[in-house]
Parts: sequence; C-alpha cells; structure tokens
Amino acid sequence: MPHFSLAIIGSGSASAVRGSSSSATARRAYQDTAYGWALRDTDGICTLYADPETGQLLGAHILGYQASLLIQPLVQAASTGLRMAEMARGQYWIHPALSEVVENALLKLCVERSLIR
Repeated sequence: MPHFSLAIIGSGSASAVRGSSSSATARRAYQDTAYGWALRDTDGICTLYADPETGQLLGAHILGYQASLLIQPLVQAASTGLRMAEMARGQYWIHPALSEVVENALLKLCVERSLIR
C-alpha cells in the first residue's frame, strides 16, 4: 500500500471560513476512481468546501497517496478565484489518473450542490 500524506488549503470546515452555516461540501474516495481502485486504496479521500453563492473554493482536505500533488490545482483555483464549476467543466481531466478524485469531488459539488451557474 502506498504511503499516505495530508494536504490542506483553507480552514478545517467551510462554515468556519465563511463564518456561517451556509456552505457546500463534497467528499469522494480514491477507490471511486479507476486509478484508486487499481491501487486498492480503501482509505484515501478528497473533501472540498465551497461557497454556494459564489461557487468559489473555501477549503480542501486530501488524505492519501500523492495528496500534495492532487491539491495543487485547487490551490491555484483558490488563489486565482476560479469558480468550481469552471474548474470541473472547463478543462480536460486525464483518465485513468488519480486526479479524477478531485474532478469527481468538483462535479459532486457542482451538480448536487447547484454550483453550476
């Protein structure tokens, strides 16, 4: 089993960042992607927090293999103000690749939390 690492941007919870209880959260497991399944990873996870009004990222936690690499596009999105819907749909995501866990969490935020505008 590959070693684990932890990567974090923003706060431990979206409501703490925003100062209210209004936030959108999405969580996806590594094993829900082809690459994570091939790694036989049962513990890795990606959690995203976004502002439902602006669609911008408030925070992210990634625990698992290559977490420091997986969080980089989220750091860039947060620093440039890129909306999560634009990030999810405005680029190509490689398949199979572990970065699909980030893509899937973004899509879950956008679809289930109505961040697509």
